[in-house]
Amino acid sequence: MAHRGISKIINVIAPAIVLTGCSGPQSALDPAGPGADVIAWLWWGMFAFFSLVLIVVTGLWLHAMARRADTPNDADADAVRLTNRWVIAGGLILPLVSISILLAVGIPAGQYLLTLPDENREPLRVDAHAHRWWWGFYYPDSDIHTGNQLVIPVDTTVEIYGHTDNVIHAFWVPRLGGKIDLVPGRVNTLKLRASETGVMRGQCAEFCGTGHAHMIFTVRVLSQPEFAAWQHRQGQPHEVAENFSQAADDFRNHCGNCHRVRGVSNGAKGPDLSNIGARSLSHLQHRQATELSIAQWLQKPHPRFYPEQAEKVGDIDPETLNGIAQWLETLTP
Repeated sequence: MAHRGISKIINVIAPAIVLTGCSGPQSALDPAGPGADVIAWLWWGMFAFFSLVLIVVTGLWLHAMARRADTPNDADADAVRLTNRWVIAGGLILPLVSISILLAVGIPAGQYLLTLPDENREPLRVDAHAHRWWWGFYYPDSDIHTGNQLVIPVDTTVEIYGHTDNVIHAFWVPRLGGKIDLVPGRVNTLKLRASETGVMRGQCAEFCGTGHAHMIFTVRVLSQPEFAAWQHRQGQPHEVAENFSQAADDFRNHCGNCHRVRGVSNGAKGPDLSNIGARSLSHLQHRQATELSIAQWLQKPHPRFYPEQAEKVGDIDPETLNGIAQWLETLTP
């Protein structure tokens, strides 16, 4: 009896534990937009349908195992015909029906994701550039660059134009929609729309090399007024305070060829560091800012993923490096 009680408890708790993985900042089963809604409903529909198929097949298997072998080996013609019917039904008809249902549901879902109709507002264009190993986002309508942070307005269709000049990457924000491959020499597009504000997470979904796990970016969905204010702030150059003038000069001399800070440097090889002091995740290590300061990030770049940065940082004395870090931490909108 005790074993039965334990089994019942496990049967109740196990599904609950599994379902905890259906939410979170990077879960396709926790949709936050119409495109992701379609994908989630399609997933749950497939899950329900094939769960039913599993139950039926398991039931037939148990029935066959439980039957007594009353039929002699030299089965009569009726038994052979019955067996053939089961083979045709289970091996041909059932798969055809399953595939037809998937096509009937999946094709309209795919067409909806491609068009993602929105009659309310003009779509916002964002160019997503996949580098090794970071993401750059450019807003051509407002000439805004960001690094590893995609900011979009709620209830607005966003057209993502994917670019890469190195290897194949894949742009994916599970809570907002499907994914798209970024192929060198081609520009592929994807439409997304968020129906709620908040912070989400995106990821490169195509293995792209040793730094693939670091191809993470943050998605911030703002209200329309907040997004307009963000655009205005992003367009303003950073004013360098007098007590940080030396640090800004040091940054320009040591880092400005690769990194951009509005009003200070225009480097494009590395991530844009404008407003880095306001970002919740550091560019490269992807840890909470409270766990990893900018100074630590600058002093210990990963030598495997960023060998050039590691070599250049080694040539900068600690006092200068610390001054640069303190100045970067002040860069907020």
